[in-house]
Amino acid sequence: MRIVLTPNSTGSGHNMRALALAREVRRRHPDAELTVLLASLQSTFAPLFAEAGVRVVDIAGEQVNHATRSNLGQDLDWAGYIGRYLAPAFVNGERLLSYLAHYRDLAPDLVVSDYNISASLAAVLGGTPHALVTERYDFTLCQVDDATLEAGGFRVDRDDLRRGRNALHTVFERIVQSAEVVLTDKPFVPELDEGTAVARALADGRAVFTGPMIREVPERTDGAAVRASLGLGPGPLMVGSVGGTSMFWENKQRVIESYIDAHRLLKRERPDLQLVLLGREWVEAPEDVVVLTYLPDWMPLLQEADVLLSAPGWITVTEVAALRVPTVFVLSSLGEYHEVEASRRLDLLGFPSLVAPGAGEMCEAVRPLLEAPAAEPTPGQLAIAPHGPGTAEAAALLVEAARRAGARTSPVPATDGGGR
Repeated sequence: MRIVLTPNSTGSGHNMRALALAREVRRRHPDAELTVLLASLQSTFAPLFAEAGVRVVDIAGEQVNHATRSNLGQDLDWAGYIGRYLAPAFVNGERLLSYLAHYRDLAPDLVVSDYNISASLAAVLGGTPHALVTERYDFTLCQVDDATLEAGGFRVDRDDLRRGRNALHTVFERIVQSAEVVLTDKPFVPELDEGTAVARALADGRAVFTGPMIREVPERTDGAAVRASLGLGPGPLMVGSVGGTSMFWENKQRVIESYIDAHRLLKRERPDLQLVLLGREWVEAPEDVVVLTYLPDWMPLLQEADVLLSAPGWITVTEVAALRVPTVFVLSSLGEYHEVEASRRLDLLGFPSLVAPGAGEMCEAVRPLLEAPAAEPTPGQLAIAPHGPGTAEAAALLVEAARRAGARTSPVPATDGGGR
């Protein structure tokens, strides 16, 4: 059985989800041939995939990290959005041809695309069986309206975006319709998802909501040792995490400042409150704040956290829901349009979900979680992670799809016609 994984390059979450699935497939099927076509954060993830027994092919040719710069301009017209951002990042002709060539070389039974539009299109065009792993029910732009984009500070050419949405919707529909199976870790919310391609696939059984497709949840470790390794004391702990991809660099800086300001205000009430800031790169912070640029395995830290402040990146959402970590989700600005739908979904599911909050508003959301931790999982956590991780179910469905597709394409043994 040969499976090729193609995570989207635009955020670490896609790599993390592909890695979690690869580990589970490898655990179940030690003889499977697994390859990942890796296009971002290679220095971090290539060793992790290799350790999981996955062959790594670097298809970018250079180190790619979308978390350390702005990725979009203010003009959302055909040239600015489609031409300079979306086509290079998502519907990339050169990358599509590269995937086609790799599929020919690798002859996979199944390509597993984690919201990688170019990789999925290459599979469709080349007739390669493929599965779609997605936290999107449609293309991102199709679930954010023009008024929201304008409120986020964009200059919107409404006719260009109408045409763009129509084209992207057609592409996404074709990918969903042609997939062997569609897996999603996002629970259906009618107000947001009704009429989308994935909602229809869920209704007719071609798509499955699996819950979190995440790495193994570790047994709870020695909390004192975890804290000591970071120079933390025994007091209440707040963790602040920024998103993996920022449309605008200044939004990332603003949310970091709001975390630090909220910590400063809350310390007036809880002098022993500690803050660990996961900033994706080094940031200036007061001496009483622990700054980490990246933490490949943050689960032991989360298990110690009294509250997490986090951007609504979906792989993070699924991990913290499975771990039952009290969380306030913070969208730094409507300009971070790629996370607007997730922010709204979290609000509808009952999570504290703030948009561009000041430090005072953030304190109001954090304070109840520090004062009265939930004894049981919240309804929102249960909606996203009803049974904890769903990685095993997802991996089993992918293996089943690979076997089904492989059996279809395997040659039938020849006979001599004599019945011998």
